[in-house]
Amino acid sequence: MNTLRLLPILLCTLMTGPLSAAFPGRFIPLQERASESPNCRLFPVEEPPLLPLPRNLEWGKKAAILKSVQCSFPAKSSYPEQIELVKTELCTFLKSCGVTCTNTNSAADGGYKIDFILDPPGADNANEEGYSLVSGSKETVIRAANTKGLYYGWQTLRQLITKRDGKTWIACATITDSPKFSIRGFMNDSGRNYMPIDLIKEEIEVMSRYKLNVYHFHFTDNYGWRLESKKYPQLQNPASFERKPGKFYTQKEFVDFVEYCRLRNITVIPELDMPGHTKSFRKALGINEMKDPKATEVLTDLIRELASLVPADKMPYIHIGTDEAHSVEVVSPDVLKAYFDTVDNCGRRALRWHPGMSVKGDKKTILQLWTERNRVRSVPDGVDYIDSLENYLNHLDPFSAISTMYFRKNCTLFPNATGVGGILCSWPDVYMEDETNHLRQLPVFSAIPAYSEALWTDPREKDDFIHYCNLPIQGDPKLDGFRSFENRLLAHRDRFFKNKEFTYLRQSNIPWKLIGPFPNGNKPETDFPVEQSPLKKSYTVNEKQYAWSNETYTGATQVFKHYANYPTLVSPVLGQIANPHSTYYAITFIYSPKNQTVPFWISGHFWPNSDFREGPVGVPGKWFHSDPKFYVNGNAIPAPDWKVPNRNKNDLMQPYVDENYHFRKPTPVALKKGWNQILVKSPHSSLTRRWMFTFVPVAYDDKKPGCNIREYPGLKFAVDLKNGIPVPGSK
Repeated sequence: MNTLRLLPILLCTLMTGPLSAAFPGRFIPLQERASESPNCRLFPVEEPPLLPLPRNLEWGKKAAILKSVQCSFPAKSSYPEQIELVKTELCTFLKSCGVTCTNTNSAADGGYKIDFILDPPGADNANEEGYSLVSGSKETVIRAANTKGLYYGWQTLRQLITKRDGKTWIACATITDSPKFSIRGFMNDSGRNYMPIDLIKEEIEVMSRYKLNVYHFHFTDNYGWRLESKKYPQLQNPASFERKPGKFYTQKEFVDFVEYCRLRNITVIPELDMPGHTKSFRKALGINEMKDPKATEVLTDLIRELASLVPADKMPYIHIGTDEAHSVEVVSPDVLKAYFDTVDNCGRRALRWHPGMSVKGDKKTILQLWTERNRVRSVPDGVDYIDSLENYLNHLDPFSAISTMYFRKNCTLFPNATGVGGILCSWPDVYMEDETNHLRQLPVFSAIPAYSEALWTDPREKDDFIHYCNLPIQGDPKLDGFRSFENRLLAHRDRFFKNKEFTYLRQSNIPWKLIGPFPNGNKPETDFPVEQSPLKKSYTVNEKQYAWSNETYTGATQVFKHYANYPTLVSPVLGQIANPHSTYYAITFIYSPKNQTVPFWISGHFWPNSDFREGPVGVPGKWFHSDPKFYVNGNAIPAPDWKVPNRNKNDLMQPYVDENYHFRKPTPVALKKGWNQILVKSPHSSLTRRWMFTFVPVAYDDKKPGCNIREYPGLKFAVDLKNGIPVPGSK
């Protein structure tokens, strides 16, 4: 079932134009995909994988076969358009499953029944996003106090229905559900890199399926002011843009988009970033300094103009930035107060970034935390805040992103303030000529469902910084919890993300033994005896003995130093790096059932889609300038022929091409029949902000780069001496 394609809906006037015209080939009609991949078959039809997990779930231990379904809906509601959307989505979905669907409120007998019921005010499930769902052998009843709750009940129902072995099943379950946090969001920076509305709608569809309810629309930045202004049309002058000149959102597009989102339980929070990030604004208006009274007059006008487009009940928030104001962008507290007062006078609640410029004593503005936990300034008592710490997708490789989303716990730092939720952020600073690279180069579609559970169900007991970077070692009960979550995530990948850029593979089954750290004197090219054959159980270097770790580490990516100096398994102190200017080695074994060439994602580093401060980029003949190496059965794997070798690291206008493993063609590796030894050398140098490597086999779709990623079949990993596998020093 491909439920994440945009739907033909009854409210066609909300669409801004044919999606296929904007992105030919990206959109296909909604259809069921049989839930028969190996990952899907880990789950019986009686207990299909749910994401996010409901707050309260009791399985009925059975499933009913669906052939025909009779649906009933409330005759009256506060939002009839949303009820119409649920009708259309449900009937389209059932038909794609081969199930006859009758959309009626009549009480005719026959077939399976699905009833959507609005409870009267004061009912137990009075939370406007809450719902109850009881599915049995003959009927499913979804109840809620609000159409929002019915919509989320439908999203859970979608996951309870599976198609397998030619039959369509619905699992029997009793669910009462409501979210932990009121703000559960995702943000795109389309100010720096324009992203067409139709492409954003793909993200909105995914968000709605996983019960995120806020889209943070950051459409102004130094490179362009991308919301049309009728009062100040010079803001749309292509000469004021540094990227994608003249690419902006019309007011009609914006208004239609807000309603498109609202139908799917998503509130749009628009951001007019001020007084920082305003180069394009200043150029368009001929303003030299943001403290100029003209700047304040124009910006307060723009806030009022924005508020005039959508009523406050449909767009209750306006974000006004305030972060990273430098030099000519710095303004007085009185100017800031004018911004906040204007938002307030428009009947909206203001948001701002924190750290950021602030008005003394302001307790009404919602703060959005954005910088690293070990440096974030204290949040004042009595305020509301949104937790966007360490969730910037532009800094996270696809594997660490999922670990971070799973092990994070939101809103724990400031007990005297109120954490209202979190917003997952995507800040691709580096220029994107191809707008679909928003999805190909950033782990958007994998992170959204992973993040949803931390905000909806909040199942984790506490923050676990170490596992933002590394998965737990083999044998740690925390790994069992992650593995269970990973099984659900991969089943959703296979079932719901056909032809989508979902760049994640199973990694909880990949074990590593480590040895080190060997001091390299800031000469990362230094080799150590580990690279010599045969391998040994231990080595003596400079009169110090080194042995392979007793612990077995886990994951496709191994992190020795986090870019923000969060703890890692080998550097467990927040804000510090252990053993700089050293080299680690890692070993694992891969069993291949035959001689074959297998594609691998391989990387000695990960370049953030933000900057290139980690040193020389695309050094010919090297995987990374610190010279990591990868050996298979003693043979070194050559580095890629970089398409942009020795690129200028300060040039953010040069788009990414092949710098990161998940958007370049995988590296072919020859495996012999039987066990293959994998040895990785990972050095650190003074230029290495990130100290890490990635090594994992991947099955990929050459016709749709970045899409339909799967685990390579038939391979096994191990470092287990008990099973007779050759580990270092054994015979």
